[in-house]
Amino acid sequence: MFYEQKISNLIFILCLIISIVSFTSLIFPTLLIELTNNNPYNDVNIFEFGGWSLPIFIVNSIFLIFYFLQKNSKLPLPFKKLIKYIENNDISKRTTLVILFVMFGIYLLFSIDELGREEFELGDYRGIPDYVKKIQFSEKILSPDLRYVLLHVSYVVFDNLRILPLMASISLLLLTYFITVEISKKRLAGIVAFFILLQSNLFLLFDTTSVYENFWTAFYFLSLYLIFKKPVVSHVAFFLSIVSKPISITLLPINFFAIKASEVTKRNKILLLVGYVFLILLILVAFATDNLTHTQNLELNKENFVTALNEFGNTLRFDGLILLLFFPTLLILKSKTKIIADKINFIFIALSFAMLSQPVMYFAIGMTLQPYRLIPLIVFAAISIGMIFTQTKKLDQL
Repeated sequence: MFYEQKISNLIFILCLIISIVSFTSLIFPTLLIELTNNNPYNDVNIFEFGGWSLPIFIVNSIFLIFYFLQKNSKLPLPFKKLIKYIENNDISKRTTLVILFVMFGIYLLFSIDELGREEFELGDYRGIPDYVKKIQFSEKILSPDLRYVLLHVSYVVFDNLRILPLMASISLLLLTYFITVEISKKRLAGIVAFFILLQSNLFLLFDTTSVYENFWTAFYFLSLYLIFKKPVVSHVAFFLSIVSKPISITLLPINFFAIKASEVTKRNKILLLVGYVFLILLILVAFATDNLTHTQNLELNKENFVTALNEFGNTLRFDGLILLLFFPTLLILKSKTKIIADKINFIFIALSFAMLSQPVMYFAIGMTLQPYRLIPLIVFAAISIGMIFTQTKKLDQL
C-alpha cells in the first residue's frame, strides 16, 4: 500500500509538471519560445501575460480557498450538504436518457446545417473529394487507408462526405459518456463528461469535417472502452485506429494503464496484454521495414518539441471551460487516489500522454502541427472533470 501511494504521488507530480509546462503558453505566450530560441529577441518581454492569465488565476485562487476550507471542515453548512448530496446520490436512468436525448437533439439541430456546406475553409479539403472517389490503397502496412475507405463509403452511400464523420463524432460523445460511467460508477459523471465534450470549441470545429475526421479518435476510445467491457477485442479497435491515423500509436501507453485500472478477470488482462504485445511487434516490424507512414522523416528536433508545446495555448484558447477547470480537477482527483488509485492514475497518465502526443510527433518526425490532434486531450479532460463525481459504491449503469 505504501509503494502504491508513492507511485500515485509520482504519477500525479509528473502529470502536474507536464500540465504546467503545457499551460505556460497560455499564461506567458512568448516564454517557452524565447527561452529555447538560439537568437532571442532582446525587446520581447517574456513575462508578458496572455489573455487567459487573469481568468485562470482568479478561478484557481477561488477554488483553492474552497478546497482548503473544505479540507479543514470550515466550509459553510449549505456547501457541505451540497457536496455530500452530490457524492452520495446519482440521477436515475430515465432522467439520464432524457438529458442525453435533449443534448443530442440540440447538437444535431446545429450540426445538420454543416452537412450541406463545402469545407473550403480548411485548405487540405481541396484534394479530398477526388482522392476519395478514386480511392487507392497505400503499399505501407500501417497507413491511414481506413479513413479513406470510410469517406468513400460516406460518399457512395450518402452522397455526402460528412455523414460518416458526423457519426464518428456522435460515437465519440457516447464513448465519452460510457467510459466515464464505467470508471466512476456514476451516471451524473457521464452526463458531465458528455456535456464538457459537447460544448468544446475544438470538438465542434472538427465534428463534421471530412478532412480532419474523428474516425481514429473514435476507434481509439472504443479500444479503451472495450478494455473495461469486452477486453479480448480491444487491440482490434486500436489497430483500426492506427490504420485510420497512425498518430494514435503515441497514445498506446495509456491503454496499459487502463488494463491495470480495469476490473476484468486476471485471465482477460493476460489476454489483453498478449494482444497488445502482438500489436507492438507489428508496429515495430512496420517501423523497421519502412511500412509506417511518415517514419522515414525521423529527425529528433528539440526546437520542434518546444514549438509544439507552445502551440497548446493557441489550440485551446477557445475552450475556456476546460482551461478554467483543468487544475482544480487535478487537485480534486488527487484527493480521491486513496479510494480508487488505479483509475485516477489512469486519468493522470492519459492526460499526460495526450498533452505530449503532438510535441513528441513533431519532435520525432517533424509532422505538421494540427489542432485536431488534441481532441483526445479534450476527451480525457472531459472524462476527468466527470470523474470529480466518482463514488465507490456500484450502481446500476445505463
